[in-house]
Amino acid sequence: FGGGIGRRAGFKIQFWQQSVGSIPTRSTNGLIFDVFFLKPKNLKRFNLFFPFIFVLCELIIISLVTSLMHFLTFSSWNIYNTLIVLFWITLNIFLKSYNIGRGVSYSNTIKTALKSVFILFSVVAIGNLFVDYYTFSIRSIFFALSIFTISITFFRIFTHFILDSYRSYGGNIKKIAIIGNDKMGRTFYKTIKSNNHLGLRSNGIYYTNNKKYKNHNVPLIGSIDNFYDDFNKYDEIFISTKVPLKSQLELTDFCDKNLISVKLLPELVNYEFKNFFIKKLYNIPVIEVNQLPLDFWYNQIFKRVFDIIFSFFVLVFFVSWMYLIFGLIIKSQSKGPVLFVQKRHGLGGRVFNCFKFRTMIKNDEEDTKFADNKDERLTKFGKFLKISALDEMPQFFNVLIGNMSVVGPRPHPIKLNELYSKKIDKFSKRHQFKPGITGLAQIQGFRGKICDFYDMSSRVKLDRYYFKNWTIFLDLKICLKTFLGILRLNIN
Repeated sequence: FGGGIGRRAGFKIQFWQQSVGSIPTRSTNGLIFDVFFLKPKNLKRFNLFFPFIFVLCELIIISLVTSLMHFLTFSSWNIYNTLIVLFWITLNIFLKSYNIGRGVSYSNTIKTALKSVFILFSVVAIGNLFVDYYTFSIRSIFFALSIFTISITFFRIFTHFILDSYRSYGGNIKKIAIIGNDKMGRTFYKTIKSNNHLGLRSNGIYYTNNKKYKNHNVPLIGSIDNFYDDFNKYDEIFISTKVPLKSQLELTDFCDKNLISVKLLPELVNYEFKNFFIKKLYNIPVIEVNQLPLDFWYNQIFKRVFDIIFSFFVLVFFVSWMYLIFGLIIKSQSKGPVLFVQKRHGLGGRVFNCFKFRTMIKNDEEDTKFADNKDERLTKFGKFLKISALDEMPQFFNVLIGNMSVVGPRPHPIKLNELYSKKIDKFSKRHQFKPGITGLAQIQGFRGKICDFYDMSSRVKLDRYYFKNWTIFLDLKICLKTFLGILRLNIN
């Protein structure tokens, strides 16, 4: 426990994304039962008892929520409840939910909790189709789901906080040796010194030769020979890949024989801007340097389900009456259709029809001349729609049919894309996933007419940042800020 955030798929390992770059971490535990088979040197009292305490607490939570459900519905405990509780415990052990590693973000802890709850209720719902035992009302089911989700999420966030605090004050710490007085070694030392909650402690760096180094405010505690004398002090050793290969092999072999965990500090290009994963293809280690959260199929499904539910709600309760009322006003002020349809670039650069409420009179420059809020072609009502951003509402139909997403890079007119695609580095990356009705760039103030190179390049940078840091919570945050921004704009 506490050694990192190991990935169960094959040989995949997730890296810390901090200023030190990509630091590979792994879990020192296997399944909860593995603690009985670990060697005493690797097993601390904390590692032995914490998984049992964690699972026991979650057993109490699910039992209390189930009992509350039965109390409110005047029913009694039965064999199916016992099976559900056992499934939850098994799921926790299989997913290693108790393994809240060092350097793991709170958002990842929340995501893991929601993933477990989703799997549990999915299995229960599917099982009930065959057993047809539970006949609770929708209100009761929603209440139970809400209480259980909130309880589990709060418990795991609280546990995460307790672990961080415990490590900050000296509990569950690991004494580590850092080999290599180079950029990676020094940066790693400074990182663990400024982040006590990681629970890693080091007194300095071991250098590899007698060369004199500039003072980088990092203490040097000796050469590699000194490490061989002091190895009993350490639980883990971190070796910079700048260290000569021969020395790396000797250190690794020595640590293997003395049961000391070895980790490497690789120096990779642009590590601070990318996500890194290591996996094994047969016997060949492969580093994936630009894998994004939305490259995973389950995140794509999660985002698509959110898009369908959100767009359906908006279309039924808002766009349905907007189309009738706005349509009458648009028709009364100028000739032409209610909707304006324009070709835009979507997923993979493919062209699709983007829908908007028509804001201008019919003209021949609609695809070549880009409009702002003072454009003379705007109708009176069209100007209101454009300023308030309500002209974008029909794009929820694009979301429902799969051309767009609720959140993503804004799709620009094809002529505008052609103008900037050769001027801005990696411009095409914004077409890696579906465009959106709103996005990170829009809530940062980059909306409306694009006036210059800086305006467009800033949007592209924010779009790429969004892809690299996507979570469903980021989407919800962007949606909320967009709604508040539109509300504030219309009030003003």
